[in-house]
Amino acid sequence: MKSLVIGSTSVIGGAVAQALAQLGPVRLAGRRDADIAFDLNQPVLPVDAGQFDLVVHAAADFGGLEPAALLRAEQVNSVGTLAACQLAEHCGARHFVLLSSRSAGYRPGDPYYGIYALSKRHAEEVASLYCQQRGMALTILRISQVYDSQARCRSHQPLLYAIADSAAAGRPVQLYGSNDARRDYLHVDDLAQICALVAKRGIEGEHDCGHPQHLRLSEIALAAFAAFGTPADVRFLPDKADIPDLPAAAWASDLYTRIGYAPRIDMRAGFELIKAHREAQS
Repeated sequence: MKSLVIGSTSVIGGAVAQALAQLGPVRLAGRRDADIAFDLNQPVLPVDAGQFDLVVHAAADFGGLEPAALLRAEQVNSVGTLAACQLAEHCGARHFVLLSSRSAGYRPGDPYYGIYALSKRHAEEVASLYCQQRGMALTILRISQVYDSQARCRSHQPLLYAIADSAAAGRPVQLYGSNDARRDYLHVDDLAQICALVAKRGIEGEHDCGHPQHLRLSEIALAAFAAFGTPADVRFLPDKADIPDLPAAAWASDLYTRIGYAPRIDMRAGFELIKAHREAQS
């Protein structure tokens, strides 16, 4: 199987490409550090991109509040996904995998609803339309919050890495507000393996993709203290605004049954991997 991963500088894209290499040759497409130049903000089909069986779209723009950020996110996430589908067809791909986000299911009034959530939902809709019209198999994976051992995901998951920093230093983990919010963190290595198995087995359809553990922040903090071997000390700051729960989502039990794999890196193991990486770098 020959695979093309769109998202050459994406942490997720790099991990997925490495996992797909188990199945055959893999190339990367993106704005820089890529085998194939492809800019989702100004998409132009490469003249000679080659032929691929599978295309995985792992790039995204996280947007912001300013008008320019709103426009950029919609352009990259929605229109860019259309361009990615066109590139897949141009390359003769039979299967298109869109790495979406659980936030695509958010609605106005939900915590963290914004242009990222809206544009990712649009991305799903345009990919569904294009693939249906062109006879291309489509898989949409609505992934939960993703982290990695090297903290390359820190900008998107600052709370998780702040917990790791405090636990590593033996400092109290301080959580804003009184709400012990639930989170679902998925290690990028598990996500990459899931993507490779989805490709290998030709799984189609839309699937939530997260870790079976829906832990509260205090439980995540305790896992960090256990991993780093420091005394547990979790404190809530009731004078601060509450951290809201994320909208509930079912984890992908059906998908995991079909591919014969479920996430194996729980929070303690994830923090142990973070610790091991830090020790290796010191």
